[in-house]
Amino acid sequence: MPSDPTSTPAPGHPDLTDTGMRCPRCEYNLTGLTDPRCPECGTTFDWDDIRRAAACPPRIAFERARRWRKIPAFAVTWATVLFAPWVFARQIAQRVSWRHGLVFGATCFAGTAPFYVSSRDAHFHATWLLTALLYVPLQAAWLSALDPAVWRRPAETLRFWFLAGCYTSAVMLTEIVIGPPPLWLTDLWDFLTTGHADSWLDDIFDLGVDSVVWWIQLSLWILALCCIYARRVTRRPAPALVVARTIVVGASLLVLYAAAVQWIGALTSAWVGG
Repeated sequence: MPSDPTSTPAPGHPDLTDTGMRCPRCEYNLTGLTDPRCPECGTTFDWDDIRRAAACPPRIAFERARRWRKIPAFAVTWATVLFAPWVFARQIAQRVSWRHGLVFGATCFAGTAPFYVSSRDAHFHATWLLTALLYVPLQAAWLSALDPAVWRRPAETLRFWFLAGCYTSAVMLTEIVIGPPPLWLTDLWDFLTTGHADSWLDDIFDLGVDSVVWWIQLSLWILALCCIYARRVTRRPAPALVVARTIVVGASLLVLYAAAVQWIGALTSAWVGG
């Protein structure tokens, strides 16, 4: 069968082989079409882009699934991000969809909204939600700056890390059960800027089991991003290099988080409270 879509049989032909070409918007099967326009949603596209996408099919479960299967696929992707981030890092490095990433991230944030509204501490929770929303593009900009690919493909690199932030927002849904991490880390920021560590160390240990759970929650968020970074920038992984990169990136993300909570959190708190 000719590879040129303009010479392939019409859709539905009994001898037609599915080429894997899909509409970038609605995922309609484009096999056999002649015009660069989706008959389902009307989206126009470039055949070269469609062929490249077909040659590199998605590996993320949420992006592979179709129709109602996206619901269990969402759960699989959510669990992979949180509990097997090294696996998800391989998947997202292969290919990531702009539309799917946005939907996944929006679902994770929106899923916590009823909990925030009904909570007795709605003010605190709303402030945390706004801070987390602003932290996603902030961390994308920071990780892009640490990514060597930014010099060759700045827009693509920023897009990748923003979508990585959308997927790693999976941790937000854990707040439905255990609540948001009340770790404002303002004392951590004070420690980094002034060198006084006593109050920061007290914040870590004074809350007992709850404090440990909240730190695990925050660590899962940062660990997923560290795994993605290590997979993306390390072409020939060396164990020592991977560990070093992970530690540096993880520490910088924690500092960035502390700064975001200190500055952005203060602004959103004043806005929500005002």
